[in-house]
Amino acid sequence: MAFSLVLSSTFIAAGLLFPIAPQNAGGISFIVVYVVIFLVGFAAMIYTETVDPIREQAQDVSQLDRNRMVCQYCDNEKEMKSTTKHCHLCNKCVSHFDHHCIFLNTCIGARNYWTFFTLISTIVILQIMHIAYQIILLVRIANDDDEVKDQLDKIALDETSYSALAGILLIVPVVVLAAVGSLLGFHIYIKAIGTTTFLWIKAKRKMRLDRQNREQEMKRQQERAAEEEQQKISAERAQEQEEVDHKNLAERFVTDVTQVSEGVKKGEVKPGERQV
Repeated sequence: MAFSLVLSSTFIAAGLLFPIAPQNAGGISFIVVYVVIFLVGFAAMIYTETVDPIREQAQDVSQLDRNRMVCQYCDNEKEMKSTTKHCHLCNKCVSHFDHHCIFLNTCIGARNYWTFFTLISTIVILQIMHIAYQIILLVRIANDDDEVKDQLDKIALDETSYSALAGILLIVPVVVLAAVGSLLGFHIYIKAIGTTTFLWIKAKRKMRLDRQNREQEMKRQQERAAEEEQQKISAERAQEQEEVDHKNLAERFVTDVTQVSEGVKKGEVKPGERQV
């Protein structure tokens, strides 16, 4: 639905501007190319929306190799491949599953991926043509082009009214180009690296989980290292305290022996008695 609105609004907006196109071979060729691209995109949209994305392979479960994966959700337990995914929104197994498109309300997979790619490509091309077309006309109006002025007079529009209309109609293609253009760029990227949207998301999720696990492991290692360091410091302090205690005990013993010896010499302490 969303893509049909985009195509329709683009065509309607362009249709309001086509009467102002130069009545020469270049202007007519531009309109013809624009219409052809629109029809290709519209046909791609219809096919992508209507084709059943479910994979054609459907073997009887008794003929399957029990070492191979089967879908646990499908009633006939169709054989699963590494690129196959069961879509819970469509309740279907889709071969080379890319994503479930909420705007087309269908899954994008092996049977309709390239028509989907054609659809977004034509939308981007149409927006670029539309923007370029309007900018060229605005520049020609600013330069007082007689041919454009004559066309405006034929459709009862003055330069100010057309400039305001062109400015409003320029907002939509710019927004659509930014949104769908980024989507097209992403799909060109994932095809260049040989993956799908679903597998790319899984890989990114795995990388994020691995990074979180590494961070948690590093944190645990740091905590263990800090705990070991604290235990080492505590052991060193205990050893130092023990050495101090031994030293104090030894000094006290020497002091006691010295006092007893001096007492014996002075006759204050009899031999065999300990001075208190």
